[in-house]
Amino acid sequence: MDDELRQTGTKTVFSESFIGTVFEEDDFDGAVFTSGNLYCVAITGSNLDQTRIEECSMQDAQFRNMAMKNASFQAVDLKNVSFRDACLTGASVKHLDMTEAAFENMNLSESTFWNCSLAGTSFEGCNWEKATINGIPVVELLETYDRVHGV
Repeated sequence: MDDELRQTGTKTVFSESFIGTVFEEDDFDGAVFTSGNLYCVAITGSNLDQTRIEECSMQDAQFRNMAMKNASFQAVDLKNVSFRDACLTGASVKHLDMTEAAFENMNLSESTFWNCSLAGTSFEGCNWEKATINGIPVVELLETYDRVHGV
């Protein structure tokens, strides 16, 4: 992110392009990103708690070792995005294309996913306590799958 935004603490970013930008240990608590191009960004060790990301392109982005509690994603292109070792507790995820995304060692408790394309998406080592997909508790979906498939 440009130095002026980091130094002034401005938290609203509209129609900016940060293609390929690396964010490390930045504090974006409560920030709003709207209509931006965040293609192929890498965000590591940063705080995105209560951040709103709307109508942005974030294809091939990487999120590592970070906090995103109560974050909100709406109408965002997250194709082939990678989340690892991050906390998305209480996140609201709506109308996203998350095709071929990967979630590894994630805390997704109390998160809600609505009308998301999850084709080819993988979830490994995730905490789903009180999380829902289209209003259905994920823990119940997983238990039903285990019962039906004898796992």
